[in-house]
Amino acid sequence: MNRVVRLRSHLALLAVAASVLLSACGRDDPASLIGSARDYQAKGDHSAAIIQLRNALQKQPDNGEARLMLGRSALIVGDALTAEKELRKALEYGQPQGTVVPLLVDAMMQSGSAEKAVKEFAQTKLDDASANAELQARLGEAYLGTGSSRQAAGAFAASLASDPKNVRAQLGQARMKAIEGKIDEATADVDKIASANPKSPETLKLLSQLKLARGDKAGATTALRGAVDASPSTPGPRLQLISLLISDNQFDAAIAEIDAARKARAPELPLKYSEAVIAFGRKDLAKARELAQDVLKRAPGYVPAAVLLGSIEFQEKRFDQAAAQLQSAVAQAPDHVGARLLLARSYLASGKPARAVEALAPMSDPAKVVDPGMLMLIGEAHFANGDLTQASTFFEKASQSKGPQPMAQTRLAQIAMASGDVEGGVRKLENLATEEGASAQTDMALLTGYLRQGNTAKALEVARGMVKKSPNDPMAHQALGSVLVLRKELPAARAAFAKALEQNDTYMPAVASLAQLDLQEGKTAEARARFEAVLAKDPKNGAALMGLAAVLERAKAPSAEVVAVLQRAIAAQPDVPGPRLALINLYLQQRDARAALSAAQEASAALGKDSRILDALGRAQLAAGETNQAIDTFNRLAAAEPRSPVPLQRLAGVYASNKQPERAIDALLRAQKLAPADANIARDLAALYLTTGKNDEAMKQAKALQASAPKSAAGFALEGDVHRQSKQLAAAEKAYRDGLKVEPASSPTAMKLHNVLLAASKKAEADVFARTWIADRPKDVAFRNYLGEQALRTGDHKAAAAQYQAIVDQQPDNALALNNLAWTLGKLGDPKAVGYAERALKIAPESAAILDTLGVLLVDKGETAKGIEHIAKAVQLAPERHDIRLNYAKALLKAGRKDDARKELTQLQGVIQEFPGKSEVAELLKQ
Repeated sequence: MNRVVRLRSHLALLAVAASVLLSACGRDDPASLIGSARDYQAKGDHSAAIIQLRNALQKQPDNGEARLMLGRSALIVGDALTAEKELRKALEYGQPQGTVVPLLVDAMMQSGSAEKAVKEFAQTKLDDASANAELQARLGEAYLGTGSSRQAAGAFAASLASDPKNVRAQLGQARMKAIEGKIDEATADVDKIASANPKSPETLKLLSQLKLARGDKAGATTALRGAVDASPSTPGPRLQLISLLISDNQFDAAIAEIDAARKARAPELPLKYSEAVIAFGRKDLAKARELAQDVLKRAPGYVPAAVLLGSIEFQEKRFDQAAAQLQSAVAQAPDHVGARLLLARSYLASGKPARAVEALAPMSDPAKVVDPGMLMLIGEAHFANGDLTQASTFFEKASQSKGPQPMAQTRLAQIAMASGDVEGGVRKLENLATEEGASAQTDMALLTGYLRQGNTAKALEVARGMVKKSPNDPMAHQALGSVLVLRKELPAARAAFAKALEQNDTYMPAVASLAQLDLQEGKTAEARARFEAVLAKDPKNGAALMGLAAVLERAKAPSAEVVAVLQRAIAAQPDVPGPRLALINLYLQQRDARAALSAAQEASAALGKDSRILDALGRAQLAAGETNQAIDTFNRLAAAEPRSPVPLQRLAGVYASNKQPERAIDALLRAQKLAPADANIARDLAALYLTTGKNDEAMKQAKALQASAPKSAAGFALEGDVHRQSKQLAAAEKAYRDGLKVEPASSPTAMKLHNVLLAASKKAEADVFARTWIADRPKDVAFRNYLGEQALRTGDHKAAAAQYQAIVDQQPDNALALNNLAWTLGKLGDPKAVGYAERALKIAPESAAILDTLGVLLVDKGETAKGIEHIAKAVQLAPERHDIRLNYAKALLKAGRKDDARKELTQLQGVIQEFPGKSEVAELLKQ
């Protein structure tokens, strides 16, 4: 009996187990899993829904409904890449376009592919009015993401035409007002939308952003809490709330929201990152590092964590480690301003100012930077790098802002200097510099102020004071050396730079300055050795590699050797554009268009968002004859730099060379809207109008430039040029004279006036004007050089020599003036000609023009062999200079080397282009 009972018990247990298994199998079929996922979605638990949907799709991968549901849930939890993939499959498996496409556009935007979304769906029209409204609204957001405001406005309008109540489109129009700076108006609009849609998370999120923009943190927090309440399982609003609480140092409240987010199954990565930020805010750097490293372990490309880890390293003064983390962040997110600024500070703190300048380069347009702290940082980077001129530019721009004491006083002094009261500004800085604890920035400002005055003696005093205050700071010794160079005290400058290297033997500004002095003295080997010494200690020092490449290029080393060094620099700094740009420019200078294009394409693949790389790619494409690709690249550059006229000017140049003047004019007109007072744009437009016979339009450009820059001679000079082109010499003369009335010291306008007087056969009047101008402005080297060229054209070598002699007296190291003086004195038979040519060659030993001049003078003097040696080197340096080849042939003929001369002359006879002396070739061949 007991055995029977036990048997029945076992059978009952088996029956129960079987029923459980059967029940479980029933719940695991795709329909049950999808139904379960639908329930989870209704409760707002999208993470659980995703698990069920993945299980369903393992069993039934072609289920379009499951794909659509998975895409929607992935989008809500912030996994945009998965959402896009699943939504595309949903379309493939027959789900309705009206449901899927708006969500797909949303997913593409969230994954950073707004431009791609616009290209793919801009022409799509959905039959259902409500769905089409959603699509157009999302396209409007995508257009905003690409900076296309006009198209965005059209898309939002189209959305509201399909469905006047579409919330997303209404928010889009409000967002556009905010972008235009109409914050109050946008806030009022969103308030109305929120009243009509009190449970709309998107509305409340935008309302929070607008209130934050107005400084209303409490209102922003309230709006975000409303968004969280409206959709507790949607992570976006809660994550924004956590971020806002952290920025307001409400760490306990932020932790409470993090706990709530975890309960709502929000993504773990941003929550752990938020905990790391809180630890950093509480100065618990060890915990912050541990959490940030954990985030990066899970997601190596998570930029915020890399920036945070860089900040932690910087706080602990581990500057090289900070730079490594921040480099990684900048490489992935080139537009991350905070990462770039901290990267630059890390480089400055570790004595690498050249890297700091590189890091800041994309944001270093003085016309665009307005933040005083950023301006000061850029100025400091240039100053530490030994570029006092650039440093002065940014320090002066910073002076337009108010800052805390004592920087405010320093900036006020800089304001005085920037407004023309240089002496008053310097006096204020002198007072500040004598105060106890005066900042290094005050000393920098005072030093640059004295340099603007041309007072190198006072600048020297300041620099010596900086050394006295900070004897262990290489930057102070570098400043002293830079001033000494300006004073031509080169041995003392060498000593100062050497002292900087004693403090830091890889301090690149000092290495570069010493190498520059070596090169001026013709010591190429010594200059090269300086950079190689740094590389022996730091093989990946990008600044040293770039310096070495420059020395090799100047020494005319084999091209392959220069390229190899630049490629080492690229490998050492793959995220830095400088070496890549140098390589592209080297190939372009060598006229190796295909190699330049290949290097530019590689640079674009690595750093495609950098505007300088885009510019170089366009130039390389143009050189390689790929005109259409160049046009496309410059259009991309114009889109990337919407406030810069330069890309449009480049584009105009391509169109003009491609015989498309109308398109060139259109590009320049767009550029002119960005820079209405730019004389170069007006001049180019006028030239194009003249070539197309639109003289009236050309004149309009001149008049408009006069109106936009009334104190500049440029507009009047352009008017004169238009008259000159039309052979109206009297009208041109009047315009040039009018220009000199508004800008009496305009040397270019003076040259134009003198030239038009000569063209009008008013030589006596032109001579009087020239003498008066020079008497009033004896140091106007440009005008003297112009007069020298005019005299050479008329064969008046005596008058030309007088002008070049005056220039050399003022600028003893002006190699061009020395060369021209030597040439003219040679024509006059003056024995001093060779001495001047030798002086010029010492300053510029690789100048083909100077080598040619000296060679011809030596041949004329009877030192034929030595002369031929110089001219032969000139031919090697500038093989395209046919006039130099002609001088070489003449020298060979004079030396009796008739076969060699015949070879050169035969080649010259086949040259199609015109060049000085071309008519002599046939006669010389007869000899």
